[in-house]
Amino acid sequence: MQRIDLNDILQRTVSASNGDLVTRRTGQRVRAAIEQVLAGETDGHVAGLDFGTVRCLDLSCADEIVGRLLREHTQERFVLLNVTEAQRDAIEFVLERHRLAVVVQDVGGRLDVVGAVPEPGRDVFGALVAGGALAPDEVARRLGLSSDVVRAALD
Repeated sequence: MQRIDLNDILQRTVSASNGDLVTRRTGQRVRAAIEQVLAGETDGHVAGLDFGTVRCLDLSCADEIVGRLLREHTQERFVLLNVTEAQRDAIEFVLERHRLAVVVQDVGGRLDVVGAVPEPGRDVFGALVAGGALAPDEVARRLGLSSDVVRAALD
């Protein structure tokens, strides 16, 4: 996984940055810098966007950085790292609005899937996090769901 520190990018793209991702213009600059980093990679890799040193994330930046990246870079896989509860709220609002979802690791290291995900999808993700690499039939058995529901959730 390629780790992309958002505060490092913020420092390079916005003069006199204080670690806050606020304003749509700031989000556009940060997203453009992330896209440059992604352009040097092959399709299909996982990019970890690290929010650990970001103090504040407003809705406009969450929309520019997370929403647009996920909408426009569908060949990429993203995970959001070191996300605080306040950052998660902004990210989740944007994802639900655009009908998107992404894996988030919070500051405590817990993994979750946030955004527009039907309940079986959340349950299946939780089972995989708890149980590791499980076959779909095993996930279905553990959750009391049909194999078809589990396979649809995995898709």
